[in-house]
Amino acid sequence: MIVLGYSGFTRDSRRASRGRSLGMIGLGFDNMVQFVDGEPPLSLFPLGFFGHDASAAIVVNGRVVACAAEERFARVKHSLNLAGNPLLPRNAIQYCLEAAGVTIDDVDVVAFYCDFNEERIAERYTCLKPFLRDGTARIVSESYEEVFRSMLTREVVLEQFVTMTGTRPRRFVTVPHHLAHAASTFYASGFGEALILTVDGAGEVESSLLAVGSEGSIDPLKRWFLPTSLATLYLIFTVYLGFRSLDDEYKVMGLASYGDPSRYRGYFDKVVELGEEGLYSTASISRPDFGELLVAELGAPRSFEDQIEERHADIAASLQEAVERAVLHALRHARELNSNASLCLAGGLALNCALNGAIARSGLFEKIWVQPAASDEGCSVGAALFVSNQHSPGRGPAWTDAYIGPKFSATEIEQTLKRHRESLTWSVPDDPARSAARELERGKVHGWFQGRMEFGPRALGNRSILADPRDPDMKDRINRKVKRREPFRPFAPAVLDCEANEYFEMGPLDSSPYMLFTVPVRQAARGTLPAVTHVDGTARVQTVSYESNPLFFRLISEFKALTGVPVVLNTSFNVRNEPIVCSPDDAVRCFLSTDVDSVTIGPFLVEKAK
Repeated sequence: MIVLGYSGFTRDSRRASRGRSLGMIGLGFDNMVQFVDGEPPLSLFPLGFFGHDASAAIVVNGRVVACAAEERFARVKHSLNLAGNPLLPRNAIQYCLEAAGVTIDDVDVVAFYCDFNEERIAERYTCLKPFLRDGTARIVSESYEEVFRSMLTREVVLEQFVTMTGTRPRRFVTVPHHLAHAASTFYASGFGEALILTVDGAGEVESSLLAVGSEGSIDPLKRWFLPTSLATLYLIFTVYLGFRSLDDEYKVMGLASYGDPSRYRGYFDKVVELGEEGLYSTASISRPDFGELLVAELGAPRSFEDQIEERHADIAASLQEAVERAVLHALRHARELNSNASLCLAGGLALNCALNGAIARSGLFEKIWVQPAASDEGCSVGAALFVSNQHSPGRGPAWTDAYIGPKFSATEIEQTLKRHRESLTWSVPDDPARSAARELERGKVHGWFQGRMEFGPRALGNRSILADPRDPDMKDRINRKVKRREPFRPFAPAVLDCEANEYFEMGPLDSSPYMLFTVPVRQAARGTLPAVTHVDGTARVQTVSYESNPLFFRLISEFKALTGVPVVLNTSFNVRNEPIVCSPDDAVRCFLSTDVDSVTIGPFLVEKAK
């Protein structure tokens, strides 16, 4: 059975009465908490903010063959064009079909990552109605109806799929959003049974789902309905702190380490209220006066150009603490009711490494698996796995890595280099891993492009920029001259899995292959690894096994042979505001536009022509 899953919405201009921008990137704080030009604020969960992170996945007889995000092909982050309108995953679908060796006509079922209908739209409106002032209820109701009609109905979605692919599916299945998230993590985890927690901005009606996964089924236990949403709260404060919506939440997580959470703990205790039976509420974010009260208590929002002050770091720290407290509150109650010691996580908030680290250190679970593409990008594979499992119940193969994107032959790479021959020189070393390790040992910032592209937002050793973690100036150098981003942003260590515990306090984690847990750096190792040790003494660690990535494992091993340290600095192969590179041409263009010193692309060691 072949199942094609995909995520992403876009506006049908023939049905839309207004040419509204759907993208969230670049919206100001007013858009978060106030009506602007007749548009509902994000705190009232407007339906138009769907469609980002479009992706595709293909599952053949229960096995995931390929997944990829549209942004990697379209070269626009989160699959949002310059007008802010989401792109459908046309290129990602074509890649998945080619990787599986099939055509669109061979696909048995097309699975979509949301299930909107008139009843759910009415329920969503009912959830928000108590928070609407006189006169605004009509605006919100009309907005919901317009967006639903022009963007979310089954008929519109299906029609756009036919336009995108040229084929009407034999069978078209819409999967509820949080069930797609849940399936994306549980059916890929390899666990026979597990608790599942999904935490996202919003699905059709809910923002979070607690469920039990077992072979053949996912059974919901508890839902958190709008306007409660930890992820939306985090997004609002991301913009309040002067960062970009939908894109910079991880900056807030990094900034939090510099702050004192006690300074604004009282405020966030009121905003994130803990209830009985593991419930929590953030409903106050939808109050009409939420923005006014926020500014009165915390001060004016920071603009992008303003300096980051101590106050901003303290707010970030208090926010991070409040979110961790709420999630752990829910999970402690879940463990009291359920003896299952395994946990699967998905949803955008599951990309918060500090939160995942806190869950791991809580001791609540013996095993934790986080979907490496935890955001809506991962819902394409979740929808496909959900449908595939319904057809043939039972656990599919566990994911052992996330290398399921495009790959390129040495011939294709060489053709790319030749197109840039005036700007490049290249050679073919006997051992690319050894030569790259030498580049790092010599203090160079080195690009590393190998094999199949990773699925998810983290570069895991196939589309990476690497450096020596022992150099105390390396973090500032890469932030300033390569990534062109804020100086407080940390970098991750990639470490041989067999030696991770020597350098990092892994606690209950057997491994961290997807760079999704923050763990303490051992005190004795902090002086050795200054470039990857964050200000609070932690690191977002990636463990690398020979089985999952033999070439990257050998590179780190060669670096250890030269330096005695089995760790390299690993960051994504891209620059600020661009997706991670996908093709050799993307890699060359990124290399030429930055101060990266050299790059290994396939078998070729590449330098800039002098």
